Amino acid sequence: MTAVEEPGIVVEQLDNGVAVVLFNRPAKLNALSSAVLAELVVAFRQLGHDPEVRSVVLSGRGKAFSSGGDLIELHPLLSQAGVNGARLHMRAFHEAITAIRNIPIPVVAAVNGACAGAGISVALACDLVIAAEDTVFHPSFTRAGLIPDLGALHLWTRAVGPHRAKEMAFFGEPISAAEALASGVVGHVTSEGTVLEDGIEFARRLAEGPTAAYQMIKDVINATDQASLDSVFHLESYAQSAAFLTGEADEGVSAFRDRRAPMFGHPS
Repeated sequence: MTAVEEPGIVVEQLDNGVAVVLFNRPAKLNALSSAVLAELVVAFRQLGHDPEVRSVVLSGRGKAFSSGGDLIELHPLLSQAGVNGARLHMRAFHEAITAIRNIPIPVVAAVNGACAGAGISVALACDLVIAAEDTVFHPSFTRAGLIPDLGALHLWTRAVGPHRAKEMAFFGEPISAAEALASGVVGHVTSEGTVLEDGIEFARRLAEGPTAAYQMIKDVINATDQASLDSVFHLESYAQSAAFLTGEADEGVSAFRDRRAPMFGHPS
């Protein structure tokens, strides 16, 4: 008997106008496969057309919000597609960020546990970001020989400024919830184990508010940087596609798979 794979995204609509969207791959720390990103797009587009939903909470099941891109799937997918094929895949992945930003109601990211790589991009695409006090952000793209993607270089720069964003991108060092709060990556830090409930409370308050005004606020603020984000998506799609074709990406992903430190720039 063939096992039926569970969906990578689950949606629960509460009775107070709040919808909860959860990454549903806890065994893989909610890694973002191409299928999960596509499901995320569908979920947000459907919720955006549901008149009963007035706010959304996005979080992850298990011990992580998201560990970032599923490199075991994405490395062969993108490295074998050639630059143009990989670029088209990247532009499809960008739709997840666009769907979150374009939904006409507020979205609260309730970040639990580990949040790595593209998971940070997804969180920062939301309108409000709260994190549990034990959350650790891992901007670890370069450890896989890759560049930050899903609009990360734009979203990070908007949150923390260009110099700190470059430091995050270059070194990929872990960032605690307290550091994330101080630097502007998140707006609130809450108790361990209650972040989803606290996110739902934020969303409940928003659901009780003036939704039309919230939509206009969101649209105006997002419009101030949309052209810049679009430019980053365009440049990033080529740059990341090229990065996946390098020996550095091969080494980075191999090191990730073997759970060892990558050996960039060292002769074999």
